[in-house]
This record gives sequence, structure tokens and C-alpha cells, in this order.
Amino acid sequence: MDLGLKNKTFAVGGATSGLGRAIAETLLAEGAKVIGIARGQEKLEEMAGEHPDRFVPYAADLTDATAVKNLGFYLIDQNIDGMVLNAGGPPTGRVEELEMKDWDRAWESTLRWKVQLTTALLPLLKGKENGRLLYLESVSIKQPIDNLVLSNAMRAAVAGFVKTLSREVGESGLTANILAPGYHATPRITTVLEKSADIQEVPLAEVEKQFAQETSVKRLGAPSDFAAQAVFLLSPKSGYITGQTITVDGGLVRHITG
Repeated sequence: MDLGLKNKTFAVGGATSGLGRAIAETLLAEGAKVIGIARGQEKLEEMAGEHPDRFVPYAADLTDATAVKNLGFYLIDQNIDGMVLNAGGPPTGRVEELEMKDWDRAWESTLRWKVQLTTALLPLLKGKENGRLLYLESVSIKQPIDNLVLSNAMRAAVAGFVKTLSREVGESGLTANILAPGYHATPRITTVLEKSADIQEVPLAEVEKQFAQETSVKRLGAPSDFAAQAVFLLSPKSGYITGQTITVDGGLVRHITG
């Protein structure tokens, strides 16, 4: 199927690692231009070297309000067709382990910058025939994950924001959706596995096996599987899907609405 992405331009946050990188590479394979956003300039330049004609590196710290403001101006100038709003999540931790400063940082790293950047991009994307906003969050929106209270709380707030946004802008043709990954083989899941292994005082390999057994397919997900779903939601083919939190989790969530 031709997804109709050739010559379209998408910004992808967290483009040098994990799920963000998988999405960027899949978009490139579909013929799109990608503005890759990450903190590390070196990895961005490496990707630009691999795709000199269609990958544009942009180094930014998305927890910095000034950096986000400048990024918004830049993306408008680039006339993007959509964006994948993705960055590293808040640290692991249990309620009694955390201080209020941890909650303040989690708000900045998980919710605040997304609201700021979305608001900046709305005038541009509402004017597109097929504007797309895609937020990468977590399966914790539907089923909280142990030892991740900051993520469980803040990502649920993102879901409320995105659902409301989709209702307000839907008539323009702009869609806003969330993809909620379960346990995928990425650097992010490694931190969760390490925390669980530390609490249980068992080897990391044992915890990875435990996590895999919680899914229906009995394995961790591949980033490429996740990216395929993301790229479809960015395409013109997905125009009747909006305001949704779609889990890509190998059957991890037990609720019948998954």
C-alpha cells in the first residue's frame, strides 16, 4: 500500500534512539523528509550522513521552554505536515521515594513541552489537508506500570489533553492520536527492567522473562513493529482516526477495550 507520504515533511522527537529512531527511519523509507530532534548533535549528524537529502538534524532540549519556542518557529518555517511528539520519560520510582521536585520535573519532561509545542503548531497544521499530531506515551495510560508513578500520572494527563484537542480541531482535518507502547526492546525499557530487578534482587534476564510472559505473544516488541503503526497514523490514510490512545503492546493490557 502506498501511504502517500512521499515529499511530505515530518518532525520526529527522540529521533536518534528507540521508538523515535524506528519511526524516523520508516518515514524515510516511505519517501518522506524527516526533521530529527534530539539532544545529542553527534547522533543526529550520523543520521544526516546516512540520509543527506531527506534527514535534517535539529538539536534541542525539549524540557527547555525557550528551546521549544524556537523549535516551534523553525518547524513552521519548514512547513511540516505533522509531528511525532516524543522524548524520554520521567525516571522510575515509587510514591514514597519521590519528592515534589521530581513531580515538577516530570511535568516539564512529559506534559508541559507538548502543550507548548502543540499550541505553536496548530495554526500551521489546521491549514493542512491532512495535518497530523502523534504523541508517543505509554501503555501505562490504560494499565499503570509498577515503579513508574510519575509516568503513570503524567501520561494520563497527556491523554486528557489529546482527547480534548482532537474534539476542538477535528473539523479542520487535523488528527491527534496517542500511540501507547508496551514492553519494547529499547533503552527506555532497560531502565524499567533494572529497577524491577533491583527491587526483586534477581538477575536482569529473569525480569525480562517476567515482562515478556505478561504479554500474549510472550516477547518484547520490536521497534519496527511499533513504527509501522505510527507511520500509518501519520499518513493521509488515517483521516478518520483521531482522539485515540492505541496500545501497541503484544496483548499486555488485560482490559477488553485494550
